[in-house]
Amino acid sequence: MVPDPMSKYLLSVLLLFPTDYIRLDVSFFTVGDMDERLSTIGFALFSLVTATLIGNAQETNPPQRVPTSTGIYDVKSPDDIHKFSASEIQELVRMENRRWQSAGRVLDPVPHPVVVYCFEERTFRYTGGKYKDTEIKYRLHTPKTIRYGRKYPLIVHLHGIGEAGSNNTASLVHLHSVLPLMIGPEREDFFMLVVQCPKDMPGWGFRSTKDGTLDVLMAILEHVIVDNPIHKKRITATGVSSGGWGVWELIMRHPDLFAGAVPTACGTPQQLQRLSALKHTPVWSFVNAGDRMDTAPMQIAIHAVKSVGGSMAFTETSAQGHNAWRPAMEDYHCFQWMLAQQRGSWFSPPPGTVVQKPKSLLLVTVMYFLPLFIIGFLLWGTICEQATTAWQSLQERFGRK
Repeated sequence: MVPDPMSKYLLSVLLLFPTDYIRLDVSFFTVGDMDERLSTIGFALFSLVTATLIGNAQETNPPQRVPTSTGIYDVKSPDDIHKFSASEIQELVRMENRRWQSAGRVLDPVPHPVVVYCFEERTFRYTGGKYKDTEIKYRLHTPKTIRYGRKYPLIVHLHGIGEAGSNNTASLVHLHSVLPLMIGPEREDFFMLVVQCPKDMPGWGFRSTKDGTLDVLMAILEHVIVDNPIHKKRITATGVSSGGWGVWELIMRHPDLFAGAVPTACGTPQQLQRLSALKHTPVWSFVNAGDRMDTAPMQIAIHAVKSVGGSMAFTETSAQGHNAWRPAMEDYHCFQWMLAQQRGSWFSPPPGTVVQKPKSLLLVTVMYFLPLFIIGFLLWGTICEQATTAWQSLQERFGRK
């Protein structure tokens, strides 16, 4: 059982904070003795930072790397994927990029084994439409440690038309760029759902009847939300190529479900009136300049979304080829942006904002607690006077009895 971070933090504070500094008498709250109070506050701040670093040491320090003879391809179990260092994971991503760049479109959609190990294989029995009573396999990435009472964000990923089939692995082929977020010392805790289209309907068909692949996806998505600790206000969607088109259709059909969306390497819907449904669903779209795609409709779509009070951004990367998802994930950190989205939150970054997790745990601590210490320092005199008055009042009241 992994200790809760707050439990580790409280234990660390008890071990580090000396009892000599626990002052409950009136003299501590008097206006005088400013040097003593400041030294006490300074030591408390030092203890807080140190305790935070110790309490999170288990999360930030990865175990010993995998001792293999063939390198990062020789992974024997899902537990091994969490033993890679950050540099090894980055090298894996670079190696996969070189492999796909050299092979072009000829390469069969076979994902890296580490990527496959990041997703559990699950099954779902669909009960309606064309695929009635069909057992459908899907993939689900889960947090390494699920803590009781906590809800986690969910990302829905839609693959491209070339990854359709029944092997339940080809749909993962373009997700190696997300490995730093899924494993290793820089990982985040989130769920990711990946469903594979069958060969007889390789794309995310935009059907109104209950037999399209998007209907199957939604049935599985509802099942995953019920069976897992999913934060219902932090569900986002992304897709590549034809999967990007599927994302557009998905969020327009279910505008109240998704907190954000990132369609890549695709255009925009032709039915502009349907974009009015995206008033509360921010969209960030990506296309490569070398893909030679007409971007004029994208500007029209942006105007249509913003005219109803929505939020949309479009990024045309400088990359060549069709794979706009790669710079979106690696250079613009679109997955970090999706993980930061929450419906109804004032603090969700707007589309087009590059979100990166701070590297230093000390920086995170300072960001959270420094404003509180500044406010406390400015109001310290008033706080001391009020506390002294209240304490004297209590002493007088109970002392007379």
